[in-house]
Amino acid sequence: MSVSPTSFTQVQQQPMQQPVQQPMQQPAQHSMQQQSMQQPMSSAQQPVQPALGSSFGSLYTESIYQTDDDAQDSPIQDPSNALALASSIRTFDPSIPYEQNGLVQHYMSNVLPIQYLLSDSSVIRNFIYDLIRQSSSARDAACILAAMHRDRMGMTVTNTVPVPPPQFLIRRLFESLAGKQQINEGDAMAGLHAVSTILFNGGRGAWEAFLAVASQYVYQVLMNPRYPGPEEVLRNCSESTRFIVKTTMWFDVLASVTTQQIPRFLMIYRQLFDRTRRAYIEDASHPGPPELSMLPVMGCENNIVLAIAEISNLACWKESQVTRHCLSVPKLVERGLEIEAKYLTPGGASSPSQMRVNGLPNGGPSAAAAAMASAAYFDPSAAAYTNSGYASGSAYGPGAGTAHGAPEVELRRRLTNDIFRASARVYLHTVLSGDYPSCPEIVAAVTEVIECLRRVPLDKALVSRSVLRSVVFGICISGCLTDSQDQRRFLMHLLDTQQREAVGNVAEVKRLMQHVWTRRDTEGGIGQPVNWRDVMRDSQRELLLLV
Repeated sequence: MSVSPTSFTQVQQQPMQQPVQQPMQQPAQHSMQQQSMQQPMSSAQQPVQPALGSSFGSLYTESIYQTDDDAQDSPIQDPSNALALASSIRTFDPSIPYEQNGLVQHYMSNVLPIQYLLSDSSVIRNFIYDLIRQSSSARDAACILAAMHRDRMGMTVTNTVPVPPPQFLIRRLFESLAGKQQINEGDAMAGLHAVSTILFNGGRGAWEAFLAVASQYVYQVLMNPRYPGPEEVLRNCSESTRFIVKTTMWFDVLASVTTQQIPRFLMIYRQLFDRTRRAYIEDASHPGPPELSMLPVMGCENNIVLAIAEISNLACWKESQVTRHCLSVPKLVERGLEIEAKYLTPGGASSPSQMRVNGLPNGGPSAAAAAMASAAYFDPSAAAYTNSGYASGSAYGPGAGTAHGAPEVELRRRLTNDIFRASARVYLHTVLSGDYPSCPEIVAAVTEVIECLRRVPLDKALVSRSVLRSVVFGICISGCLTDSQDQRRFLMHLLDTQQREAVGNVAEVKRLMQHVWTRRDTEGGIGQPVNWRDVMRDSQRELLLLV
């Protein structure tokens, strides 16, 4: 893998105040089986062991980290999870170099809870911490991410040691990973941490290079000759491997929207997520094996993930046909409508038949009852609502109970899933009809996205933050495809509510939407097409990852 000298220039806009470890040695191979955490020793018992020393030597020391203040400055998070995390890493872990301990603690307590917003942190935190303990590349990348977070949040750190610029640290991390003949699980996790670092810093940077590292590992795993196919691999692999595979696939799918390239794993998505390709008859009402579900990882049903991937593939086909001057519009429309009917229509050939756009089962309550269901959660005074479709084992994961009693994480997934389904329709009809905001199908799809977004309870910070920061793709594409001033103001208001924190790509998404509106309103006129990807490229900056 080659490294472009210019691909790392946008990783950070300002010097970081925190020192960060640089990987200089081969990471240890991570076992596929999770290992129990070692009993930590007290700090008084700990010698500084050369074997555990940072590859940066004495670049930083524990004394500069003000870990006691982290809880005051940390972003919104689930208090119970935060307490569990803090108690598990309070003392020094002999598996972690002494000088990295502060950043690892900051990562586990402050960064991980906001890194994967729709995942159950009680499930993923153990194997992520195990990877940090066992893999130097995963640990180094987590420390870079933690340092970036501290810097963006403006946390005060007294540092008298010179710190390399962040571009250097990211470049060195990638060169270390790219130089390996075999990518292991810790390396793949390091790649995902690096993508998160770039997302936390605005979403522009060398994310494609790091995503390629994780993708290389995913390909190795899914092509394991011991198993007949990717489904069997996911059923039998460890929790950590499964999480890395699913997260990488999700990044790959959403990256294809920005890059307009065919997703790397399109053929695998078809094998895993297209029910019509199965060699056996499957109950369409069954959500499918939990090991294959994307809902617990990214809050999106498998059929919608596949729909977005297929739409990107269709966009690439259309572009190739236009270039060759042989585009058949009827064929384009036929393929697009097939995607919509098959994957985006509840009850479609490869869509869970029991789920409707509002997340309610077939034969379930009316729209009025659905409104009561939402109110039962959002308004404690509303009547409680029960329906067997939300019982344990539903498509939204274990423990998804009634609307009133469902765990918040399941509610987040329901809201997110509906927004992604509607956003995929917007994306599809821009491919079929062009970027015309007055196109009836685009108007209807954008309106559907807005309606789904209005159901997000802004007064519930945990829910709204998790949902809105997970669906920036939908907000961005809908915002770029509307001429309605009311809809524009509403979308900008949603993004404004998420700018209280200095991390994330919200500011870049706002800037892109405003540039699209300015170009359409002042240059082309209302209703004229403006390709938001062209606007993004006109800035001569690296592509924006909409995750």
